[in-house]
Amino acid sequence: MRSLSFLFAGLLALLTGSAMAADAVAVAPAEGINWSGAYIGGVAGYGWKSDSYHYFGSSVDFDSNGFVGGLTVGYNWQQGQFVFGAEADISYADLDGSVLMVPFVPPCGIEGCTAKVDWFGTGRARIGYAFENFLPYATGGFAVGHVKGSADLGACGIGPSCSYSDTRWGWSAGAGVEWAMNQQISLKAEYLHVDLGTPSFPTTNPPDPSQDRINFDTVRIGINYHF
Repeated sequence: MRSLSFLFAGLLALLTGSAMAADAVAVAPAEGINWSGAYIGGVAGYGWKSDSYHYFGSSVDFDSNGFVGGLTVGYNWQQGQFVFGAEADISYADLDGSVLMVPFVPPCGIEGCTAKVDWFGTGRARIGYAFENFLPYATGGFAVGHVKGSADLGACGIGPSCSYSDTRWGWSAGAGVEWAMNQQISLKAEYLHVDLGTPSFPTTNPPDPSQDRINFDTVRIGINYHF
């Protein structure tokens, strides 16, 4: 939580400082806000997911969670009170989990099992309805991310362990609210669900262990600078 506060404060200082340097921070009346145009910003928050590994009739469940944060770029078109947009983001992620089953439950009972998402990005459409400087919106599109995982030697044949490390594509969807402080600076809070499909373990020991779909949820706060 402390790192989240520091990152948010740093993003606020960076963006407001840039706006002041451009002599562009004059506060506009709330009723004068126009959402059209390009913007850049930053987001930070928390992500969580449930992992389930299966092997030869047994199943092991555990949770992965941690910090997420990164950069955002987008563009809005406002028609009346409707706001249509396109947004892309790239984020560092520390969604990390592991489990060692005692007594032994394969494939997680000797060296244990691990799962991790270490970065992800999305490209999404947004549609919102502006109440002057307050903009609730829905969003959805594609996602990409890098995932890792491992199972122990009880399921991996001649190797000491088996693992995957893949960059995977999928989809994302969510909703949020954005509040314009003035014509240049806005704050937002957003929920996003990301699904990156199902990876596979390359092993020499059939049947291979398997994992359920890698999907996770995030809650993020952000700050945007509008040009």
